[in-house]
Amino acid sequence: QQIQSMHLPTTMASSSTTQQQRPIQLIFRSKEAVELYTLPDNSSASAAATTRPKKGGVTLYKGNATFHVLNPNGECAYIHDANMGLIKCDFNGSSGGTSAAPFLEDSKAIQLAKCSPRGSYLLTWERPNSGSISNSNGNLKVWDATTGSLVHGFSCKKATLNTLQWTHDEQFVFHLVTNEVHVYSNTFARVGRVRFSGIASFSLPSVKGAPANTLPSKDNENKYLLTAFVPGIKGKPARVDLLRFPDRIGRESSTVAQGEEKEVNISSGPSLASKSLFNAEEVTVQWSPRADSALLLTQTAVDNTGESYYGSTHLFLLLENDTKRPGFGSAISVPLPAEATKTSGGGTVPIVGTNWITNPQIAGPVPFAIISGRMPALASLHHGITAEPTFLFGRAHRNTMDVSPHGRFVVCGGYGNLAGGMDFWDRNKGKRIPRRVMLPATNGEASYVTIKEPADMSVTSSSPVVGHQWSPDSRTYLVSTTSPRMNVDNGVRIYRYDGSLVDAEQLPWENGRYQPNKLLCAEYVPAPFPAEEEKSFYYYPDRSQSPPPRGIVELKGEAAKSALAKLSSPSSQSNGKSGSGAPVASAYVPPAARKAGGGGGGSYVPPGARKGSAGRGGGGSLAERMRQEREGSAANVSGIKVTKRTGPIGASSVVGSTPGEKSKSALRKEKQRLAKEKAETEAAEAEQRKKEEDKALVEANKADPEKRAKKIKKILKQIDEISKKKESGVELNDDQKKKLASEEGLRKELASLGL
Repeated sequence: QQIQSMHLPTTMASSSTTQQQRPIQLIFRSKEAVELYTLPDNSSASAAATTRPKKGGVTLYKGNATFHVLNPNGECAYIHDANMGLIKCDFNGSSGGTSAAPFLEDSKAIQLAKCSPRGSYLLTWERPNSGSISNSNGNLKVWDATTGSLVHGFSCKKATLNTLQWTHDEQFVFHLVTNEVHVYSNTFARVGRVRFSGIASFSLPSVKGAPANTLPSKDNENKYLLTAFVPGIKGKPARVDLLRFPDRIGRESSTVAQGEEKEVNISSGPSLASKSLFNAEEVTVQWSPRADSALLLTQTAVDNTGESYYGSTHLFLLLENDTKRPGFGSAISVPLPAEATKTSGGGTVPIVGTNWITNPQIAGPVPFAIISGRMPALASLHHGITAEPTFLFGRAHRNTMDVSPHGRFVVCGGYGNLAGGMDFWDRNKGKRIPRRVMLPATNGEASYVTIKEPADMSVTSSSPVVGHQWSPDSRTYLVSTTSPRMNVDNGVRIYRYDGSLVDAEQLPWENGRYQPNKLLCAEYVPAPFPAEEEKSFYYYPDRSQSPPPRGIVELKGEAAKSALAKLSSPSSQSNGKSGSGAPVASAYVPPAARKAGGGGGGSYVPPGARKGSAGRGGGGSLAERMRQEREGSAANVSGIKVTKRTGPIGASSVVGSTPGEKSKSALRKEKQRLAKEKAETEAAEAEQRKKEEDKALVEANKADPEKRAKKIKKILKQIDEISKKKESGVELNDDQKKKLASEEGLRKELASLGL
């Protein structure tokens, strides 16, 4: 199929200084070409129902490219072809196409490439070859990303790009050599060295943000954190140090000051924090979005206890500032929820996955998420300073935690060798996101159903998941099946933030073009950097969940159950008329239909959901076990806030999850009874309090009506200001809403005073 050529939109620099934001774009690399697609606005189901974009995209390059690299600013892509070299494709052009000449000189042998954090430089690696002309300046090269000229060259035998890293603002470059890390300025002049005997790796944060309504500290403005890892040798444990350039990079390290006549070495202070690791062969460092703390995941290839085939893992939190020791950092072991040990037999709890909440502008410390324990693993949210668990997402077969760029939405996914299940959460609300399912139009009238049952809110991908990524605006989630990991059913599917699948007709590409094994990679194009005058961390605004669609009828009760049951029927699936995609049509069974048995009224009910089936009384088919996992274990500890620990770490800490003598049904009934009694007591107290306030108000008016009138006028003035805020679109808090509701009563009272 011939790809249609489309005009590429001009890159916008800022959302507020331009009339239109740059649309969300995706880049596909297949065995035949590299293509750019523009995603229509499918963030809400109602918008998608009326959107029918044109099929096709822009062909950036025709041929079998070996790899590609996207500029962090989303302006261009660097595509490598072994027959031509590295080619630069600018997204701001009017059309795609193959460049007449390579962007980098002698770049055919390049095997790895990456961009610096701000996109000013391009780092490449090729095999060292003393006889090659391209290796005369070293095989690890730094290029100017604008002009393509060579800036500097280094030598590196290992096939890795991690030996050279930039600071987040590209002011300094760190290069790992034997026993040292050399520090260069942005002009590649030597300015210091970090010395650790046996150092194997180091890590620098690529992003640094600040909390909302605060300015960066001048003391830390020109200081940069980094970690240094030294493996264990000859019985000595491994070691990780938290350093800060230029003042705290170790006693053996030094910086260079430019004197009038010669260079002078200035000794540095000790590291901020150091941690000895007795079970660590490899370490993975994940920096917080504020670049003031990091998660350190240690791994060993062999578990000496014999509990795991995959080795052992441990997790630590590195902090720049220790509250108990000013001027020093700290390294603490992350305490896991006691519930994570329930499936681990009391042994070492494996760490399956970790991720930071990606928004540095949230109030308070930035939290991080962990998936721990054996399958079904437990996903939890932890405090950014104490590392204590604060919230449990639930237990399920999940191994990946993807956080949206704005930190609002979270996906707990089970990818790789798992079934591809996904749970979509709103972290701000601490709840799963209800999924709206658009139904086929009946008599010209569109309708939808909102799925709120916890057992039915999980989404399962119809194909194995290889790639997964949030869009830059946090509204859609990409799931891809690519070669060579999977050589069948290659394609890309897009889910909205609530887990509803965007229909294939609403996407500009055809997945059939890439089947069975032609698609190699698919990813979102990064968002542009906000303009400096905006002083904003994000290009796209942070948006909450969309309100219910207007003009479309929401089905409820029996009508909703009947409509969803029809979507679950084989005839509906074969016709492909499921408005929200395969997850609902293939998996959803209404609660009433599950209990009703063999499907009264002609509605299809899967055998596993019928009365007396394996799901309710026995049996062990794979499909039934998977459904039990979705409905049962995933809801056992789902959405539970963790109370403050008062005992030792590992003690029971989740409300309602401590093993007791009462059954779940008895606990639920007791909880409902207590809630009802509490509500009745609060209502009675509120009524009594209102009577007393009214009585006191009448007496006060009699005693000094002028004073009361003055007070009422003051409150009315405040109400007028609140009304103006409301008209301007400012969200009001509960106290403001309460005060706004009392306006009518206050005006009547003021009139009754007769002043």
